[in-house]
Amino acid sequence: MQKVAVGLLALYLVAAAAVVLWPTPVDAPYDGGLFAALRALHDHGIPAFVDYSFVETGANVLMFVPLGFLLTAIFPKRMWWLPTLIGFAASGAGELAQLLFLPNRVASIGDVAANTAGALIGTVLAVAVRELVLARRRARSRIDARYS
Repeated sequence: MQKVAVGLLALYLVAAAAVVLWPTPVDAPYDGGLFAALRALHDHGIPAFVDYSFVETGANVLMFVPLGFLLTAIFPKRMWWLPTLIGFAASGAGELAQLLFLPNRVASIGDVAANTAGALIGTVLAVAVRELVLARRRARSRIDARYS
């Protein structure tokens, strides 16, 4: 199972690096469609706070959920805190690279916060899944012991 998580992490890192280090904003080709979709949603009762900034922040959170989840699956249980710290460091490095080397991108502390929150959510989800799996194994062991 850990080999699968490592493989998925490698794929994720390539995709995330492409998004973070793309020379122009990755959502630029979709801006018009996104704004039209938001207008249509607003016309159908979606609150006005669901705007471009809301969508962008949500995307930044979601982008780092897999990082937290996969790192938590790979690391030992006692290191549950490390994936969120790695998410923070990776996001900070990506934003710094945008600031220093990608003039058409906008570096943002807000993106670092959103990415870190995503890594934390992924970590919490992975810890919960791990605990559910362990509880199920313990229950199965008790049942097996009872009927042996």
